[in-house]
Amino acid sequence: MYGYLKLLLLGIVTIVLLLACHGNISQNVIQGNNNLSTSPLPVATKLVKHALGETRIPIKPKRIIVLNDIGLLDPVLSLGIKPIGTVSYFPEYDFLFRGVTNDEAAGIEIIGTGNQPNLERIIKLKPDLILMREYQKSLYKELSAIAPTVMVDLPGLNYSFKENLRFIAQILGEPEKAEQVITQYYERVQKLQNLMGERLKEIEVSVIYIFGEGLISTYSDNETYNQVFQDIGIRLIPVLANQKEETVVSSIEILNKYDADVLFVMNDTKQLTQAFFKILF
Repeated sequence: MYGYLKLLLLGIVTIVLLLACHGNISQNVIQGNNNLSTSPLPVATKLVKHALGETRIPIKPKRIIVLNDIGLLDPVLSLGIKPIGTVSYFPEYDFLFRGVTNDEAAGIEIIGTGNQPNLERIIKLKPDLILMREYQKSLYKELSAIAPTVMVDLPGLNYSFKENLRFIAQILGEPEKAEQVITQYYERVQKLQNLMGERLKEIEVSVIYIFGEGLISTYSDNETYNQVFQDIGIRLIPVLANQKEETVVSSIEILNKYDADVLFVMNDTKQLTQAFFKILF
């Protein structure tokens, strides 16, 4: 009988101790006791399919790095999102990006060049999403080890700047914003068409790029400006409209081959432009 009471008392004491212990743990959790480790809240994610596979990314990424200017930085900024890091293709010039002004990119850290992004700088920025282009796919494994990485394959999107914008907007969860940007674009196209009127049918244009001193290059209709011309209804001269090669480099001596009603000249530096006009005049 005594042994039975002893076991009963021992059991009661054990239960009391367990309840007390449980109460302390519960109180610690409620009060946020620093002696107990707490797990961070899980981040909502989604699965994104791209040319290199599938990547799980945050639904609303906040620390985005983009590794291209025209194809990535420009559309991301147009969606009202400012990345924390990007690359420059012209760090030695007075402008850093193509299609984006230095002011528009103010506050974005430069993390190397498009062909050689600095992985150490990327790590320090602690991104939660990296966007890269198809020609950088050799870096995909290294970048994916740093943060979720998605490759935006512009050729796979038929070089369409509109589809590129839509794809990026889907990744970033801003599809409606992309449609707003495209609508605004078509409104501007319509406004120019109205201003030009019948003259659109009468003129032909030519576009050349100052490739180097004494050299020029021309591009196929994959280029964004050619897509814009097509939307407006502006005609390229036949030699450019029929160009099959993606890039053709020529001597400036055959510039007359690209004569047109309007000649658009693209350049990278003021020095090249000055040299170009000295040769002409």
